[in-house]
Amino acid sequence: MQSNEKSFHYNSLKINLHYEVYEPSEDTFLLLDSIIVENDQNILEIGAGTGIISLVCAQKGAQVICSDVNPYAIETINKNIKENQNQLKGSIEVRTGDLFEIVEEKETFDIIIFNPPYLPTTKEEKKGISEWYAKSFDGGPMGLTVTIKFLKQLKSYLKKDGKAFFIYSSLSKKEQLEQTLKSLSLKYTIIKQLRCDDEILSIYQISF
Repeated sequence: MQSNEKSFHYNSLKINLHYEVYEPSEDTFLLLDSIIVENDQNILEIGAGTGIISLVCAQKGAQVICSDVNPYAIETINKNIKENQNQLKGSIEVRTGDLFEIVEEKETFDIIIFNPPYLPTTKEEKKGISEWYAKSFDGGPMGLTVTIKFLKQLKSYLKKDGKAFFIYSSLSKKEQLEQTLKSLSLKYTIIKQLRCDDEILSIYQISF
């Protein structure tokens, strides 16, 4: 049986990990370095994993809703909120579900954050990997399956002057991504990039 006792510190936060949940990595920290959060902003983080990004936002005074489809992630997020509760100036509400299905009618947000499963993945590459963990990286054959679903629903939940942020990997098809953005009339800027081994990670900032 694998241990669930692994943890690390990020600034003053203690982040507990779980072997079935994506461990914060270069993409996570690139997002954290890219997003400017102001006091009392309404923030939605989809696919929150350990909850580290939501915790940092709440630490800065934001009112955060975070979600994940993975029950082990929900368990880990709740554990990390309890662990760091005394450091949170804002609030975090945790919801279980896929993409925007967890959002209630008429809820809109100043900031929406998503670190999607962005790797082009075949069935062979998922063999021997648990279904829940695979959801954290499996972007389908082109790497963009979940990202495109997210973008198609985004306008309904982002405030008119709001911003959305998501990660893109150069291992996926950039032409397909940017064609989708244009077809949805979403304005985009690449605000930060990082080279990691055989890929370049990019932070896309979306607005109307």
